[in-house]
This record gives sequence, C-alpha cells and structure tokens, in this order.
Amino acid sequence: MPLEKDPAGAAREHPRYCTFCFSDGKLHAEQAADLASFQSSAYGSMRARGVSWLPARLFVFAMRFAPYWRDRRSS
Repeated sequence: MPLEKDPAGAAREHPRYCTFCFSDGKLHAEQAADLASFQSSAYGSMRARGVSWLPARLFVFAMRFAPYWRDRRSS
C-alpha cells in the first residue's frame, strides 16, 4: 500500500510499513511461510475490504519490493 494512502496516516506504528503490514509491534509478513503465501493472503484481505481486483493485484505485485521481502531475497 502506498504509505500516503495508509488509513492511519503519519500515525502508523512503523515508518517503512503500512498499518496493514505492521501492527501491534509485529510485521505480519514474518508469520508467512513465503512471499507467495503472503501475497495471496493480502490479496484476499484487500478484496474482502472492497479493493477492486486491479489495484489489489498491483499492490500485491509491489510487495516484493517492500524492505522485508527485498532483504530476504538478497540474503
């Protein structure tokens, strides 16, 4: 999710992640087995919240460039 569209705005818990990815002091991606399973879960969640399929697909694609997943690929 683009950080400027985060519902919490500047009050989000982590400066690098949106409130849907990071809440209660935890990064939700850490609970996922891999990127594909996290993307699938996030896509379903976005669709359930009423996000159209195209923006949801674009956000899911962009997840691979988030710091957590980018750092995992490079290690």
